[in-house]
Amino acid sequence: MLLLSLLGTLLALPGAHALEFSYGNPFPDGPLAGVARSLRISGELVPGDTARLTELVRRKPADAWHALGRVELAISGGDTAEALLLADTLAALYPHTVTSADCAGACAIVWLAGAWRLLPAGRIGLQQAPASAPGKAPTDLRSYLFKQGLPAPVYERWRASRTDGVYWLSGQEVNTTGTWPPYYFQRLSARCPPLDSTDESFHAVRRCAARLVISQKAFAFDKLLEGVNDPWWNDNRDLLRNAPR
Repeated sequence: MLLLSLLGTLLALPGAHALEFSYGNPFPDGPLAGVARSLRISGELVPGDTARLTELVRRKPADAWHALGRVELAISGGDTAEALLLADTLAALYPHTVTSADCAGACAIVWLAGAWRLLPAGRIGLQQAPASAPGKAPTDLRSYLFKQGLPAPVYERWRASRTDGVYWLSGQEVNTTGTWPPYYFQRLSARCPPLDSTDESFHAVRRCAARLVISQKAFAFDKLLEGVNDPWWNDNRDLLRNAPR
């Protein structure tokens, strides 16, 4: 019986190579002291990781709301279908996605989910699944990449490559893919001040951008918290969902 109990416990644990989720950069003081301001995602992405992220959100909604503003990626690879599921979940929450090292395959898919995609260092790489022949990418992956702003010529160059290795985007290809996905860039262009090379301009656009997506983020967040009775979310749900768009 002891052996069976131990086996059940091991099976209930995440896989040895599953993603690790860790909160960081907490507020130092004030009413939100100790609440996280970033989420780091690291390791190999495997089926079930998106559900594990959802459970993390449901356990500590206040931390999750603030931490999901900045998602730092160190994903070493993994399952493409699960990467698309995780990316769809994150995209609805309009995070900043940041990577400071080479980010390919599943990592690149998740990085593209960001409303702001930041690349202080490293490279972004597209990777064909081992069983995927050139020119025959899954339709859902193709649709997702285009929705998030990958230019068609970059996509075609990747699909035409005769290798199962990584197609690393050049600096110019990363720039043409853009900091923002097209659907978000259109809103920023219409509602926010123009961006120039000054820090003041950057922070003005960032503040405007944050205001634009609060309500959309709140509706997506509320879906993740369905059935959860959390005091912080109960107090803030309507305020955030009714924020000006």
